[in-house]
Amino acid sequence: MLKVIQLDKTYGSNKHSLKAVNFTAKPGEVTAIIGPSGAGKTTILRSINQLIRDDSGQILLDDTDIRQANKAELRKVRHHIGMIFQNYNLISPLTALENVLHGRLGAKATVAGMLGLYSSAEKQEALQLLDEVGLKEYAYQRCDQLSGGQQQRVGIARALMQHPKMILCDEPIASLDPKSTTIVMDILRRLAKEKQLIILINLHQVDIAMAYTDHIVGINSGAIVFEGATNEVDDAVLQHIYRQPDQSTAVAANEN
Repeated sequence: MLKVIQLDKTYGSNKHSLKAVNFTAKPGEVTAIIGPSGAGKTTILRSINQLIRDDSGQILLDDTDIRQANKAELRKVRHHIGMIFQNYNLISPLTALENVLHGRLGAKATVAGMLGLYSSAEKQEALQLLDEVGLKEYAYQRCDQLSGGQQQRVGIARALMQHPKMILCDEPIASLDPKSTTIVMDILRRLAKEKQLIILINLHQVDIAMAYTDHIVGINSGAIVFEGATNEVDDAVLQHIYRQPDQSTAVAANEN
């Protein structure tokens, strides 16, 4: 389980990006973070993976506080945290298979990783993961020859190659057409259930969040204003999450 407790982040002297953020995300569920642009959704994900340093709080992954990890410990923790990006972050001239294999780099010795020395078992696993996301026949095709939706599925397979406990998804469908969006979200939902993964996803599309997720975290102006099961979200809750800052001064959290 992921528990974020009293997470706080300030940029400079006056921009309070995260304000005592609290929420949980469970294995086997897709948890969506929704809210207006600039509310702090991406800052939360980057803080969880410690790509940016926050100011205070706790980030507990199975009771290990990621914020307190030293460099060596953080490297080990990151082995178990996959990341999926809006712009895919693939190495375009390489094949789909080679990009998926790169998911094992963090677990390999430096020289082996630099030389691309992968075992037969690792190559078979990568092929199996491409099959799981419906791309086995594209394994030896360069990624710059794939569609956006196909590239995102390669990114998912690469994340799975890390043997993660959790996958963080930063606007993974923002650049995709409706058909590709459906495929990607179906895959993420299935993986959460089948592999008992924590899937934490930032979304601008409220309709997609309502259709594909189990748990909603609503953020506005850096503060959590709602947390609960997706089926508890109604029009009043959405209005509260997406309100303009001057419409309400109260921060209400619905904790389960």
